[in-house]
Amino acid sequence: MEQPRRVFYGWIIVFAGLVLSLIMYGIVEAFAVMFKPITQEFHWDRGTVSAASLVNWISFGVASLMCGALSDRFGSRRVMVVGGVLFVAGTFLMSQITALWQLYLFFGVMIAAGRSAAGVPLTALVTKWFTRHQGLALAIAQSQNVGSAVFAPLSVALLLHYGWRGAYIWLGAIALLILPLTLLMRDHETSRTPTRSVSPAAEQGGRLSAYGQLPGLTLGQAVRTREFWTLNLMVLGCCICHSCILLHGINHMTDAGLAASVAARVVAVMSVCGMIGKIANGVLADKIGAKWAIAFFLALQALMIPFFLGAHHPVSFYSWAVLFGIGYGGPMPVYAMLFREYFGLRSIGALLGIFFMVAAVGMGSGGMMGGVLYTLFGDYVAPFLTSTSTGLFSALLALTLPTTKRDPALTPRVAVQTS
Repeated sequence: MEQPRRVFYGWIIVFAGLVLSLIMYGIVEAFAVMFKPITQEFHWDRGTVSAASLVNWISFGVASLMCGALSDRFGSRRVMVVGGVLFVAGTFLMSQITALWQLYLFFGVMIAAGRSAAGVPLTALVTKWFTRHQGLALAIAQSQNVGSAVFAPLSVALLLHYGWRGAYIWLGAIALLILPLTLLMRDHETSRTPTRSVSPAAEQGGRLSAYGQLPGLTLGQAVRTREFWTLNLMVLGCCICHSCILLHGINHMTDAGLAASVAARVVAVMSVCGMIGKIANGVLADKIGAKWAIAFFLALQALMIPFFLGAHHPVSFYSWAVLFGIGYGGPMPVYAMLFREYFGLRSIGALLGIFFMVAAVGMGSGGMMGGVLYTLFGDYVAPFLTSTSTGLFSALLALTLPTTKRDPALTPRVAVQTS
């Protein structure tokens, strides 16, 4: 009798990781909704409150470095469980802040460190489980930005009925769902003690070399390549480009006369289109190559920002949200594909940890830039046009990368001088 076909467990990890990360991301992005009420209650300027976002992203980056190394050593599951607990605690504590240092500690450090568990560990885990359909799997697992489609309107409703403090209590209750999701994570055979035998899942996941050593470059070898620095400069410019919009977009729309509920719906449309962009870019990268796919989406997000500045009517904001969302959502999963193609799996956790740190610097810098330049000039023209410039720079950098042809054996394609 023919045995029923078992579901590949990698897909369970992908979809559990998606729900987990979109809850985390949605709660973090809810800070954009709470931004004005917090500044008004404490009489802080937008630059001061934007600094909390900078602290958050820097903390996320530092924690990502640690999570990358820890996931290589102990596996992703344990790291994600600890991060989930920290994230839930930080969300509840946001309802209790009475001073600026508490905002920086709870939002800037605790929530950020907890969220990092859904960054490098999850990305590394999916990368190890999948060889075929890797672009699609990474795109789905990293579609966390769609969380704003739910959490932006939800946060506006909670803010209206309970105030920003009560809203964070409700968000903390929702965050509790993260904990059972972390328990569904399962480390791949390649994350355990190396052995000469290969599990049946190796047909779908990463393959071991003849001696049980994951193929690829060491961390020291990878950092001596041009590709490593090009990819990190790309994500720096990319993140500066869209982070300013993500943090200050609702502020800009309400400044332009939109109701907060309408602005939240615009963000929701942008977030849904961001997920579409991720999946489209992942599939496109599988077809035509990661380099060309990522260059297109980087350029699209950058070119749409001037249209955001010129929008005044809800219809124009919604139209902008569709195209910008597709553009900004697309690049992230393809970065992980490029890291695997160029460097292999040997040090993928540590390499992605550095990458997430650089991305975090870009995200924090973009948000901080928006607040500081707004305080200086009284509008968002200067920061938004600066964002456009950095996004176009990243798109041009993508075109300088060598073209690769994906190899199931995961042999890295970058020649390294090891003198």
